[in-house]
Amino acid sequence: MKTLVIVGHPKVAESTTQQLFKAGVASSDDITWHQLTETLDVNLEQALLLQADRVVFQFPLYWYSAPALLKHWQDTVLTTKFSVGTAYSLAGKELGLVISTGAAKKEFQSGADEQFTMSEILRPYEALANKTKMKYLTPLVVYQFPYLTKLQQERLFINYQRYLTDPKFNHFVGQEKWITQRLLQKIDAEENAEKRETLQQIQSVLQDNVDELIDLTMTADMIRQDEDE
Repeated sequence: MKTLVIVGHPKVAESTTQQLFKAGVASSDDITWHQLTETLDVNLEQALLLQADRVVFQFPLYWYSAPALLKHWQDTVLTTKFSVGTAYSLAGKELGLVISTGAAKKEFQSGADEQFTMSEILRPYEALANKTKMKYLTPLVVYQFPYLTKLQQERLFINYQRYLTDPKFNHFVGQEKWITQRLLQKIDAEENAEKRETLQQIQSVLQDNVDELIDLTMTADMIRQDEDE
């Protein structure tokens, strides 16, 4: 799966969140980190979109929308002829969002400071996906990154990598399989015998959990079928 990350952050170098994300894609050949500038080559931008299976808009939330940099890209690159017209060039591709905000998660609900849920605020992007016949993915939202603990940042780092590379990032079984595959890659690359053995033990436990979950899922499906009959 090829993923195109369209970074619409006007100050990437100054953003600790974006620097964490950038480090997360450094070792992947299947991810294109595309940082926007004010200068656009429409043909090049559209070519990048055509090569991707999953397109991710990545930006900080500015007044309940994307920064002008990404909005300008949308207005310029997503022409009617390219995006809709008779071609629907983006049909079947996935559209994901990686959003960062300085507000707390609890504020995005009725009765709280922001009043609206994050899903309601991001509704225009869901409409964009619908209009262009793309598959809209559950957004990955980062709330108050500076307040995250070291452990929370490490978990975000993994979740971000999964969001970009895992075809089933929002499924538990998909998560286990993704982690197992990454462990196998590390085992193959590890030269220290003791560390390799430790990684193999971790991988074995994870694999047992995946197999058990698959068995439970199959059992639940059979029970539901019996109830329907």
